[in-house]
Amino acid sequence: MKYLLHGYFIDYSARNCTSLSILCLLHELRVVTKKQLEQLLKFDLDIKEDGLNKVLGKLYKKNLIDRKKYGTEMYYYLTKEGHQSIGGYYTLPKVPEYNLNHHLQINNYLIKGMELAKDHPHLKRIISERRTVYETKDLNPKTKGRKFFVPDFIFRFRDKENHEINWSFEIELTLKTRRRYREAIFPKYIRELRTRPESHLIYVTPSGAIQEELHAFKRIFFKRETEKDASQQELFERLHIFSALEFEEGLKELLENDPAVNWRTVEREKIYPNGAVQSRLNLFEESTENEEKPKVKFTPEVL
Repeated sequence: MKYLLHGYFIDYSARNCTSLSILCLLHELRVVTKKQLEQLLKFDLDIKEDGLNKVLGKLYKKNLIDRKKYGTEMYYYLTKEGHQSIGGYYTLPKVPEYNLNHHLQINNYLIKGMELAKDHPHLKRIISERRTVYETKDLNPKTKGRKFFVPDFIFRFRDKENHEINWSFEIELTLKTRRRYREAIFPKYIRELRTRPESHLIYVTPSGAIQEELHAFKRIFFKRETEKDASQQELFERLHIFSALEFEEGLKELLENDPAVNWRTVEREKIYPNGAVQSRLNLFEESTENEEKPKVKFTPEVL
């Protein structure tokens, strides 16, 4: 949860930390079910269902949040008073239930991704769609009234030089027009993957038909780009299209094996003027005949 709420100061030792965390989560994600709130809070707070119910009840009575039923679940959102209480800087939705299923589905994938990535040593922060749009529009008069196409959420990592690496997630629940994929969506993301050589784009869809269309566009652009420059093949290895069933295993594999985010802090090798590299070895250290030699396992993927 702290990775997602990086833009807020919350004193997690204070008595009101649960209430403030809920208000900030609703501000960041717009609509959240009670079950999703419980999952998000449990990443960093020791809270039980009874305790969550009490806090939600108090916030509701104070008119800081409102709630509605969706099927068998209750979902929550900020009221105007709740928005003002935390100095909300995102636009307060006039119709919180607009595109409700899409937002709740995104929350589910976000939570699953957080479960997998929360212990990664080089995860820097998690950025919501609302945060990305806000950063794009802030103090830019040319953006007034414009709609922006941004990822549903981003996982941001650090590389060994402390540069930022973005993994952009698109949860595709509805199929866009072919023209939009061909002329806007795929060209935009391909430019980003080209200019940011360690980034990833991860599409996830529960629909077999949508997955088939996405793969078709990936093949079209792969052919187009690699015919101009064969080196662009690597770019498409960082454009992933997962079904809902493949998402967990696919993301887990990326988190474990991607070389850009799985680096270790090691002593830098000395690079000589002629380009040769010499590792610092204890070549002249005395050893005994009975000393056991360390076992070395060759792992080519780290090279």
